[in-house]
Amino acid sequence: MFTSLLNNRYLVWQLVSRDLKSRYLGSLIGVFWSILNPLLQLAIYTVVFSTVAAIRFPGSFAEYLFCALLPWMAVQEGVTRSSRTFIENSILIKKVRFPLEILPFSLAASAFIHQFLATIVFVAILSVNQSLKPQLLGWVFVLFFFQTLLIYGLSLLVACLNVFFRDIAQVLGVLFMLGFWLTPIVYPRSTAPAKFAWLLGLNPLTHMIEAYHFVFFGNPRPSMPGLLFWLGTCCGAYFVGRFMLARTREELVDLV
Repeated sequence: MFTSLLNNRYLVWQLVSRDLKSRYLGSLIGVFWSILNPLLQLAIYTVVFSTVAAIRFPGSFAEYLFCALLPWMAVQEGVTRSSRTFIENSILIKKVRFPLEILPFSLAASAFIHQFLATIVFVAILSVNQSLKPQLLGWVFVLFFFQTLLIYGLSLLVACLNVFFRDIAQVLGVLFMLGFWLTPIVYPRSTAPAKFAWLLGLNPLTHMIEAYHFVFFGNPRPSMPGLLFWLGTCCGAYFVGRFMLARTREELVDLV
């Protein structure tokens, strides 16, 4: 599959470029919406949870929240948009022998680009506030790689399943809504009730968020079993998605 992506790298770039341009066509500030959107969410959550709910968070609430929002939004965007990609591109798929794996990958890459641009702004803010741990920053590229692997694997899986079960796209909206509150994004994991602690531990995105917090701030230190669980989930998602596409490729072309 990686060979196919490499051999079709020009097509991948064209699809990613088309997606980025089409999303902001006619917009006054264009791609800067990728930075403005998480900033707006950051402002809302900061007011609600640090002022109204008065949740105590280690360090700056806004910085910790922004650090968690960026990877979460990338995962949510990449997976939910990919669920409809085979159906939305049915004409292209049916007319030529098209490498199907490229479509989910282009959306996963587009989500990553948005996250990367916002991360640059985030690093600049942390540098000004002297909150950044530069000695750990290089590890963020390792997190980027495995996170993109997770998004791509899940994108392949839901893109295939949605062709057979057209409710998958709607189900994902509900799952991500629940997943948002089962991931320590707007609250520190330490404040969660003890009876729900096991649920947070079973959520691989919990360990992803903790890894990002550690890389940027140096704390809290993620548990090694939890980190290995997340890395294993990323690799597992890729292989499951790859298997699903290989298993259903012929049927997909007929059903889209």
